Amino acid sequence: MGRAFPAGLNRAESGIQCTPETGFAPKRAEIPEKPPAKARVTGDVDARIAEPVPIQNVTTSAAPARRPIPRELAKILADCRDLAIHRLLLSFTALSDRVCDMLMERAGKTSARPDQQSFLDARQLLLGERAPLMAEFEKRLRTQVEERVSGRADEKADFSKVDATQLALIDLTTVDESVIVGNIVRVVENVCHEELITLNRGIGHLLGKPHLEANANPLGPGTIISAFAEALGTLEADNRARFLILKELNQAPLGEIAAIYSDVNRHLANLRIVPPGSVRPAGSRGKPAAQHKRAADERPDVGQPAPEMDMMAMFRRMASHGGFPLTGHPAPPNRTFPPLPPTASGYVPGTPIAATPGMREGLTRLQQGQTNFDVEGMQIAFSGIPEGLHNVLRDLQESPLGQKANQLEAMTIEMVAMLFDFIFETRDLPDGIKALLARLQIPVLKVAMLDGAYFAKKTHPSRLLVNALAAAGLGWSPAMGQDDPLYRTLERIVHRVIDGFGDNLGIFDELRAELESFLAAEEQVAEANFAQTAEAINEDDRKDLAGVVAKSEIERRVESYPIPHFLADFLRRRWQGTLEGIYLREGEDSDAWSSSVATLEDLVWSVQPKKTPEDRKHLIALLPSLLKRLAAGVPATRWEPGEREAFMANLVEAHAAAVKPALATVASPTAVVAEVAKAEAEAAKASGDSEKAARAEALAAAMAPAAPAPLDTGPAVLDDEYLEIAHSMDRGMWVEFEDEDGQLSFAKLAWISPLRGNYLFTNRQGQRAVSMTADALAGQFRSNRARLVEAEPLIDRAFTSVIGELSDRFELETVSV
Repeated sequence: MGRAFPAGLNRAESGIQCTPETGFAPKRAEIPEKPPAKARVTGDVDARIAEPVPIQNVTTSAAPARRPIPRELAKILADCRDLAIHRLLLSFTALSDRVCDMLMERAGKTSARPDQQSFLDARQLLLGERAPLMAEFEKRLRTQVEERVSGRADEKADFSKVDATQLALIDLTTVDESVIVGNIVRVVENVCHEELITLNRGIGHLLGKPHLEANANPLGPGTIISAFAEALGTLEADNRARFLILKELNQAPLGEIAAIYSDVNRHLANLRIVPPGSVRPAGSRGKPAAQHKRAADERPDVGQPAPEMDMMAMFRRMASHGGFPLTGHPAPPNRTFPPLPPTASGYVPGTPIAATPGMREGLTRLQQGQTNFDVEGMQIAFSGIPEGLHNVLRDLQESPLGQKANQLEAMTIEMVAMLFDFIFETRDLPDGIKALLARLQIPVLKVAMLDGAYFAKKTHPSRLLVNALAAAGLGWSPAMGQDDPLYRTLERIVHRVIDGFGDNLGIFDELRAELESFLAAEEQVAEANFAQTAEAINEDDRKDLAGVVAKSEIERRVESYPIPHFLADFLRRRWQGTLEGIYLREGEDSDAWSSSVATLEDLVWSVQPKKTPEDRKHLIALLPSLLKRLAAGVPATRWEPGEREAFMANLVEAHAAAVKPALATVASPTAVVAEVAKAEAEAAKASGDSEKAARAEALAAAMAPAAPAPLDTGPAVLDDEYLEIAHSMDRGMWVEFEDEDGQLSFAKLAWISPLRGNYLFTNRQGQRAVSMTADALAGQFRSNRARLVEAEPLIDRAFTSVIGELSDRFELETVSV
């Protein structure tokens, strides 16, 4: 290169020669491998990256030493630790109050004086020693977290060296305490199951342990409960009191720990350590924003008995307190018609409400579309099959038939009328679908009259059918027209109810089965339609994830070891692309990935100072294989003209400096080369040799220490209830979107990316696909451009609204009496 080496440094001493084929050749072969160096770990998480340690060469067969955590990841880990410990101290302080209350309750319930005193003593211990207990808990917790991070907690005791004469039996209370601690840990693991999956993934990434389990997680339940038990053991009290405290803790609510884990996970997601889509609210515990998601989960199974409400008792209570307009309606007769027969599905109807043949006949003729007919001398002039969103049950109330109804019949008409009022007012259905359901007003009223259990049974066949019709109707829009297959199917089912329902409730089960069969066939077509879009999104997510993983591997080395600028530039611009390609083609568990990471480690190790003759010999033996792997990983076509030659020339300089005995004690030999080159550049400028100055400046820039990449925190994420709703979404949920023109449309969450948690919304046919992140969806919710459609079945929501309205009316009128 026409440049002198630093004082005392020359290529002959380095044992390296240039060759045209590879750029390097060892002067001697058959050099024994460098023995693996042991990683040094300091006590504190933040300090573990203080000094880089030599990278273990992959050619050795010895077990890999624990590598230090890069500064960036160590800082994140320390922040997670401090966040968790701070919240845990607050939580356990509040828990101690709860345990004190529980101990007092125990003391009040027992009649045995010794047991009562034990409970009171344990309570007094917890009250009087709370401050030192919490201080010791924090100390023990930090110690255990640090031990698990450093790996000291993984060390196994060597029982072969134990003196058997020193063994002794332990107190049974100690055994009981151990059992209780184990029980509490399992309880917390169960309560925090979802949060721990994400936490293990995030902490495992920070520690370089991708398969980290909860029992090895430094912030896991085992660490927390063990630290508290140890802190409790330091209090000066008998074992019985400590045992009682742990026993009550085992019964205390521990859900707050899940909320703490959820906050840590959210912190990791904001830093892009874990995918944002993997962070869920802490079990959605008691938070209104997650109620939409829970509604579908809590929907009773068709085959299971649903909670029932005694409607007759409610009617009687309302009538007795004047809470319902019954003036002029006669009391119901004592005689009733027999119940309808059970359905083939096993549903057993209740006692009928309709008590007169006239009411049955009138409803049947209204269902058939008759008008201007006579029933028991009463003239019925309105139509029972409305056009549009007209509530014909209000017409029935004003008609002679409605006026002659007894009190239970009148209450039933009002209840069903209110149900349809709710349906007509809901935003969760297109008006065209509401109009179809409006035609079922008389059949639904007839069902309620013939079966007194209609309001009490969520699994009533007619309720299930109407709910299914409404849910399916979300997939239709006016733009699709009435010739749309879904609309025609819903319309056909409605007409079959009108034409075919007499007193056989089984027709509703049959029609619901037909609808489900139609929807299943449509779902298959929809999945085929959006499959290509989903695969494209998945491929983009894989590429993004490949870039994140590859960049993490590169930056971890740049962060941990002194690397010259030219080498860091090569790793970021060239080798990162190689890693990304292998990740996409063969995955992170492949041999090709392991080999490419090993090449990365060998390359970084090669420019570190070689402190012993064995290290220098090992480098010489390693170079042919290393250069061959570099050439295979970055073929000539990926280099710019002259770029490969410049890189190889700089690598010669770096290796020559690394093996120089005079530089064996410095942290970075290449940094010394950079300083010497800077001095040469200044001298060359002073002497007027601009060409030599330019070469020296270029070398100084190439050998200067590489700076870590700036921390990419990503865009700011507003953590609020809208983000919580967005993260609680599941496949099949519907959202109403408003477009730029103000037009509203319903879209179904058809697919969730398994890698990044991105959402794909489509119409019911799987078309008009729109992809967005949970953060973007939260922004739509926040700006009122999107609204989550209620997941609870329509009739169930309507009934809840009706009961609430009647209760309000009942309370108001009762107060006024």
